[in-house]
Amino acid sequence: MAYDLEKYREKRERVLGVKKRGMGFGRVATLVSLAILLGLGMVVIPRSIAFLKNRQLEDAIYKLSGERAASERVLAELTKQEGVREVVMDGHGSRVVITFNKGVLDTARISAFFLQQGAQAVLLNEVGHHQRLHTMKKEAEATGGQ
Repeated sequence: MAYDLEKYREKRERVLGVKKRGMGFGRVATLVSLAILLGLGMVVIPRSIAFLKNRQLEDAIYKLSGERAASERVLAELTKQEGVREVVMDGHGSRVVITFNKGVLDTARISAFFLQQGAQAVLLNEVGHHQRLHTMKKEAEATGGQ
């Protein structure tokens, strides 16, 4: 008959004076792993959600000519269009940045809308929304550092 280590474990520990202290290695490793995963989750998950929300957005930059009141009326109508997220006019009233969902709308339809409304608009540039935000951030850092 083979000697069973588990059968006499308690007696052996009592005789040798072995005492259990603290937590076992498995529990410590589990707690450390959970802390690391929760920390990474708090960093990664919000950025992933923000990316998924904005991945379909494009920015179209238009130059408007004509009087400002007519342009504001046309832009108010444009914000009601499906797929348009935001319309921002610069301080001079000549340039407009239109943020739109490229899955629903495109620059050809926006240009056609301007023609339909009788507004003279020229497409200057079309960039990704994330790229434009990144460029604006870099410009703000560059002007703020001077």
